Amino acid sequence: MILLTGASGYIGSAVYAALKQRDIPVLTAGRSSCDRFLDLNRCEGLSQLLADITVVIHCAGIAHNKGNAAAYQVANVEASGVLATAAVAAGVKQFIFLSSLNVVPASVNDPGTPAALLPKPESLYAQSKWRAETLLSKLVGVSECEFVILRPALVYDRTLTANLALLKKWQRRVPVSLPVTGERSLVARPDLVVLIVSLLLGSESKFTPSGQALAVTDGQSYSAFRIAKALTQTPTLRVPAPLWRFFLFCLAVLPLAPAQAIVASLSGHYWCGSSGAQPFNDASWSLERLLSATEAERAA
Repeated sequence: MILLTGASGYIGSAVYAALKQRDIPVLTAGRSSCDRFLDLNRCEGLSQLLADITVVIHCAGIAHNKGNAAAYQVANVEASGVLATAAVAAGVKQFIFLSSLNVVPASVNDPGTPAALLPKPESLYAQSKWRAETLLSKLVGVSECEFVILRPALVYDRTLTANLALLKKWQRRVPVSLPVTGERSLVARPDLVVLIVSLLLGSESKFTPSGQALAVTDGQSYSAFRIAKALTQTPTLRVPAPLWRFFLFCLAVLPLAPAQAIVASLSGHYWCGSSGAQPFNDASWSLERLLSATEAERAA
């Protein structure tokens, strides 16, 4: 039996739908409307939670820019450690952990480099995933339980979330083109879900877990201009690069977390490429193709 945490979240909900569609038995764990109770702020009674469970897919946690240092530490690090320890004790055969590609610096050649060998990331969210990876590698990596770390890039779908949703909302109000700045990887939620399902114990898959962290991207590089153009899909006003640099500078100094998050997302340079520890090099979707696809094309 599979136990899925975070089934109400952006990624977890899609994983749950995919498992149910394939008639794969799955139980959800969370604080409300779930098959089994799990509170990341107070992990108790985990022996009952993990009864008859062979696979854990751990998607739960506090998302990017939605917590402070203490909250990230409790929910993303400590709770993950308690759950992993209980999973090993309960004889769980496979533990799949959803981390983030933000733990990997842009300058690193191999995106599958163990967290213990990477420098501490700058953002609090990435730090929590970095700490969680290091802790879980010690707790699960030395056990007989198969441990899989997935490091997805920024996830997109027809339904947008996080900075992509903010950017689209912003562009509806200010229909101008963004500059060709920044570099980052993305991954389509459908491709990520296919990978997770393929990695489940006993499933037939061309993806073979290597025992190391797996970066998950669509293999392409996205600038701020390319992302914004894909999101709007309508003509926009071009703004001179110097004016944009001044605008981004002004936005960066505002004491507003959303504004600062957008600036970092637009102008930042993240790990980007298709080499190294990637489970696939020919993802089905790109941002432009998925956002413009019909229902029939997406269902195919």
